[in-house]
Amino acid sequence: MTTATPRLNRAARGLLPTELTAELPPPGTGTGIVHLGPGAFHRAHQAVFTQLAMAAEPGDWGICAAASRGRSTVEALRGQDNLYTVTERAADGADRVRAVGAITDTVSALDEPERLAAALAAQATRVVTLTVTEGGYRHDPATGRLASDDPETAADALGRAPRTAVGQLVRGLQARSRAGAESLTVLPCDNLPRNGRLLRGLVESFCEMLPESEAAPLLEWVGERVAFCSTVVDQVVPATEQADLDRVAEALGVADAAAVVGEQHRSWVVEDAFAGPRPAWDRVGVQFTPDVGPYETVKLRCVNAPLSATACLGLLLGAETVTEAVGRLDLRRYLRALYRDELAPSAAAAGGSPPEFDALLARLGNPNLRHQLAKIAQQGIGKLPQRLVAPAAEHVRRGEDPHLTCLAIAAWVHLLRVPVGARPRLDPVSEEIAAELAPARYATEAVDLLRERLYGLSEESGSRPDVGDRVAEALRTVEVRGVHAAVQEAAG
Repeated sequence: MTTATPRLNRAARGLLPTELTAELPPPGTGTGIVHLGPGAFHRAHQAVFTQLAMAAEPGDWGICAAASRGRSTVEALRGQDNLYTVTERAADGADRVRAVGAITDTVSALDEPERLAAALAAQATRVVTLTVTEGGYRHDPATGRLASDDPETAADALGRAPRTAVGQLVRGLQARSRAGAESLTVLPCDNLPRNGRLLRGLVESFCEMLPESEAAPLLEWVGERVAFCSTVVDQVVPATEQADLDRVAEALGVADAAAVVGEQHRSWVVEDAFAGPRPAWDRVGVQFTPDVGPYETVKLRCVNAPLSATACLGLLLGAETVTEAVGRLDLRRYLRALYRDELAPSAAAAGGSPPEFDALLARLGNPNLRHQLAKIAQQGIGKLPQRLVAPAAEHVRRGEDPHLTCLAIAAWVHLLRVPVGARPRLDPVSEEIAAELAPARYATEAVDLLRERLYGLSEESGSRPDVGDRVAEALRTVEVRGVHAAVQEAAG
């Protein structure tokens, strides 16, 4: 007869080694932060920083974790008294495991909209953070406003229980304004340029969709009482797999349905423009700065852009994980040239300090992290403009030919032109775009169909050939000669 593995919870914390639980906040810690989108990244990144901050300087900075869409994360956390573990995996195979108890409450926003609004309106809440992915902002990159044709946003503005992240945030701010609560700081933590400024614009855009009797007072209150600070986050946190859960259970002797696995590197840069108090994040490695711009450019172009290029080209070459992809000599040579000749120079020109390529490659190719390429390739329409199209457009404006960057963009377009079944199924928006591209017979047709949707593909200056023309040329090479030949040729 076998004994079932006990599930991790507050009562079972005594089963864990003391060194794993030493950082846990004391029982009764109050909630001071509301977080929208408590996926694996948040639980490995901001929640860990917040727990460390409370250990360095005690305070009621527990996190109310609100799932914007599904219930699975909320149910996993509730079943464990909001306790879980983070395993930080190094390239040499060494693991560091810590128990995390920074989350003090959970909310399913779709099922409990009133609870979320109440949490956002609570006097004790002083900070709101978000990790809802680039697509979760439902915005038009060309205008920086909410997409005018998005039916979900429109339905939220008409008064239903909100289902979009911006709608949920605004309804919470509205409840807070009516409750007369203190000022609030909002920190978006997704990979979007000037994400604080962007989110302020989206909040204002949503407010303007409300009836005038609601819009005017709410806009005034938000302008006076809410700070939106831009942030830059960096940590590789793949989706947790069953093998990860099994490994945690075997190592610790307890089952953890909310376990997270990530790399040991963890960084967070935050614009120092808070409206009120904050955790002692600065004492545990979070960097505060008046301008996140240079850090943001380096992150988007020197970490995220190589990842997107690796994902799209790697999938076309038959790889499944980042480790497999960068293990290919041809792709590694291409990535080195892309980084050296186009991405790093564009980041340096913006005032950033790009890391050494070999150090970056060691991080991204960590053999002990199964970072799935198909996951990275999700939501390309929301990721590629700032990661790849923007630096390509800058090169074009300087009269240069960013052929390496354009090949990465072309790989994404070609991936969408590969029939389902011969490639992984992507997110709904990507599949919708794939259906739109299906009738296109030629590379130029396919790229032309994307010019309006992929902001920056066409240059406003009218320079020819523009980024779109160069992408079409790279796409022709991929589709006529094959991706392997295209990668080899591009790498020189």
